[in-house]
Amino acid sequence: MPEKSATLADTLLRQDEILSELLFVVVKQREALKEGRLSELQDLMSDLRRVSVRCQAIETKRMRVSGEVARKLGCDAVVSQIVGLLPPEESVIVEASAKKLMETVNRLKIEMSILSRLMNEARSLNEMLITEWRRLGEKMISPGAMGTFDTRI
Repeated sequence: MPEKSATLADTLLRQDEILSELLFVVVKQREALKEGRLSELQDLMSDLRRVSVRCQAIETKRMRVSGEVARKLGCDAVVSQIVGLLPPEESVIVEASAKKLMETVNRLKIEMSILSRLMNEARSLNEMLITEWRRLGEKMISPGAMGTFDTRI
């Protein structure tokens, strides 16, 4: 069982590394959106897709490995249950790996929430601008508006 718990701890740490990369991309997206660097957002979206694929792959592996360990221990594939049934020297390593991963997950959730709010604000602002442009455009082409601009220099 030590090899399986070590594999689980390694998988948790690898997942933490990949989610840290995702966190980095999300922070860069937030900064680019906040600072109006829209051209940079397209490259960051490509980075996000690339890292997301790796996130899905490591999540699948983590589920598989934790399931194997849980079956051998006769419990659910939940870290708290697994840690409670492992020998102390193994449980400490798995628990530390899981804790590190959860810290990164929590930071990622916060950044995703901030990014989501910024995107909603940007969308609302864009909708307001489009509405105003349409309103101005309608005024400029309405019959009563003809000749209201003096083009003489």
